[in-house]
Formats: sequence, structure tokens, C-alpha cells
Amino acid sequence: MFFLFFAFFLLLFQPVHDQRFEQVEGDWSGAIQVYEEELKINVLFTYSDGELDGTLNIPQQQAFNLPLIVTRAEGDEVVFEFQTGSGPAIFYGIWDPTAQTIEGEFEQVGERFPFSLMKQPVLSGTSRNIPEIELMIPTTGGVISGSLVLTEETAPLMILLSGSGSQDRDETVAGFGVFKELSSQLYDRGISTFRYDDRGVGHSQGDPDATLQELANDLAEIVAYLKNHHREQFSSLIFLGHSQGGLVATLASAQTEPDALIFMGVPFLRGDKIINQQIRMISDFRGVSEQIMNTNLEFQEEIYNVVRTGSSWEPIEEDLRRRLEEQINQLPEPQRNALGEMEAFIQSQIDRQLSAAKSRWFKSMIEYEPSEHLMGISASILAIFGEKDRQVSIDENLTEAARIQNENDLNMDLIRIPGANHLFQEADTGMPTEYGMLDRAFADEFIATIVEWVNGLELKTSP
Repeated sequence: MFFLFFAFFLLLFQPVHDQRFEQVEGDWSGAIQVYEEELKINVLFTYSDGELDGTLNIPQQQAFNLPLIVTRAEGDEVVFEFQTGSGPAIFYGIWDPTAQTIEGEFEQVGERFPFSLMKQPVLSGTSRNIPEIELMIPTTGGVISGSLVLTEETAPLMILLSGSGSQDRDETVAGFGVFKELSSQLYDRGISTFRYDDRGVGHSQGDPDATLQELANDLAEIVAYLKNHHREQFSSLIFLGHSQGGLVATLASAQTEPDALIFMGVPFLRGDKIINQQIRMISDFRGVSEQIMNTNLEFQEEIYNVVRTGSSWEPIEEDLRRRLEEQINQLPEPQRNALGEMEAFIQSQIDRQLSAAKSRWFKSMIEYEPSEHLMGISASILAIFGEKDRQVSIDENLTEAARIQNENDLNMDLIRIPGANHLFQEADTGMPTEYGMLDRAFADEFIATIVEWVNGLELKTSP
């Protein structure tokens, strides 16, 4: 997930998951054997920030994008369910990572039927290879590894900066390698790129729990390395930040003075306001009552206060424990049993829900005020928003971007891409749950907008 999905949705909780369940992410196809009939199913699992969830399609019943909740993922067990008019329908599965299968029993209204799923190969939107040079760049925070893609002629070099969470250099989400595809598309149009694995991901070293400023320091050292070793191979330097990546790009600009900045679905509101905005959007989409939504928002404010003041987490943890116990006691017995040992499950929930909030990164993010850091930026800026973005809502952020632009006299162009989500795919709802169901390609105007803007910069700066 590219900014922060950190909402404490009551009745919508999930257990902690072993990191290796990241391998479950992707498309799975199979069937439920209902007496003599095979009921075809397709499951899209997504894994982000330690959470595994997904959506379900049952084409024979014209049912698509049914939200799945993963209630257990331990060892080789994967238990997931979706809601029906007659209560939950539950899959009790055993995952075989070698065979790439999940097999087990499907239960609904007291009846059980065998089911099986097989993982489908990932299909990328990029159908050919692009020339890549693997770089290992020493930084204060550890060695950063990335892919340098250089065009044959001297050209602008664009450094691609991923969103929040531990991202690989391709920024792969639900099977879509966003930065891999972007790098390929830009190469075809005469623009060089460098994209890299975040700290502690892929071939990069370092502590993943880094503040925004520490990530900006990494970028400054990457820029110094590229200028020392490849300066003759690029005509200008551009930072392209996706979501949180735009915040990192802005912070690094004070040290590195890039020729231009491109903001791809970047928030212009303070971090805590973005989280609250996401809570409201997701609550509305999922039909969460206003009462529960307001309760979650109040609880979120308590967390912000603890983070800012450094006070004790104990009251928060006890409050969360009480809420979880109340919810679990309301569940049907089969669902309660699926959660395993209750105390261990509740503690895992508390640890999961508070782990991000207790990080150094989280404090730096909720205190980041875009207007303060954009002040004094002289580089040209292109801010692109997806019309259907449900992670960084376009209306509030576009309005705030225009206000900051006017107050600080920024050289900034604000562009809206019709029909695009946070990954800049052509979307239906724009919700993250549908990312993997969409074509692994960008909306029509996205690449053209970037290339035309960069080419315009080159014309302005050329002799």
C-alpha cells in the first residue's frame, strides 16, 4: 500500500501474518466441488504491511470482487472467508508453497465441500527486456541496490521513488510492477531512469524503519553517486515520487537541487489528515456505519497524541484489547474457533495494529507538513492526480496543492488523469481491492502527460 492504510476498523480486523505469506500474493484459480458440480472460483490475494487479504470471483454466479477476510495464516494454514446473506462462507486451506496450491474444505451453512486453488503466473505489462545496469551504492544507511536504465543518447535521468511500506525497485503491487512498467515506457520515449530497492528490501541493506528525512538522505547520497559516475550520460535530473516518494523527493531537493520534480499521486495534506481521509473513504465504500467510523477516528486521534507526546502505550493497548474481545464474543462459534488460541490471537492483533504507529517512520510521516517543505522550491513541479484515487483523494489534495502553489508562487502544473486510480491504472471503483483485477497497464493519458512535460522542460533549458 502506498501511503498508510492504518485504520482501526472495528469488526474488520485481521491476524498477524508470517512474512513468508507475501508469497501467497497474486492470482489463484480453482474450483469448489459441490456434489457433482465444479464451481469455478478466482481469488486475488494481496499482501501489504504484514496483512494478507483479497477478493473472490465466482463467474457462474455472476459474483465479482467479493471482499475476503483472512482470519488465520500460520504455518501452512490459510483460513479466509466472505460474507453471504446466510452468514460467513469459510475456506479452510492448506498452502503448499512448492506446488503453489491451496487445498482444503469450503464451509457454508454447516455443509463442507472440497476446494483447490492453483497460483497463476504473473503477467507483466512489459513484454520485453530493457537494458539495465545493476548498481550497488554505498550510503550512510547501508548499501542501496538499483537498476540504471540509460538511453543511447544523453537524456534526462529520472529517479523513481516508491510509496510507503517496504517496496522493491519495481514497486510491485498485486502483480503490477508499476516502476518496471514506467521505466520501460520512459526508455521507449528517450528518458533514462534509476529505480532502487528500499532499505532492507531485495538487494538493499539497512533498517526499513527509517524516517522520511533519513530516506531523503539516502536519495541525496544516491544523487551524489550518479553525478560522480554517470554525469556525462544525462542532461538533467528529475525526481519522480509516487505517494510518499514525493515527500522524500521534496525533502531531498533542499540538498540536491534537482532540475524538476514529478509528484505521482502525492498527498498535499499532513500525514495524519491523509490517514483520517482514508478511514472515511474506506468506511464509506465498505458500508461501515458512521458511529463505528467516528469511533475509529477518535481512537486514531488517541494514537496520534501518544506518538507526538511520547506518553505510555498501555491505555491504548488495553482499550484495543477490550474492543477486540467484545468483537470476538459476537462472532459465530465457527469463526471464533478459526482464530485459534484467543489470548494469542488478541495479542497478535494488538502487536500488528500498533507496530506501524510505534515506528520512527510513523512519527515523521504524521508530522510532515507539505506546505512547509515546498516553500522555497524553485524547481519545476508536475503534480499528477488520479481521478479515482482512493488512497490520496483528489478533491481535497488538489485543492490544497492549488493553495500551496498560490501562496508560495511555485512553478507547478496540476494535472488530473481521468479514470485513474492510485497506481494510475484505468479503474472502476479506484479501491485497492481491485488493483489486481485490472489490466497491468497505465491509463491512456498518464505516460503522455509525463513525457510531454519533460520534453517541454528540455526545450526551455536547451541552448
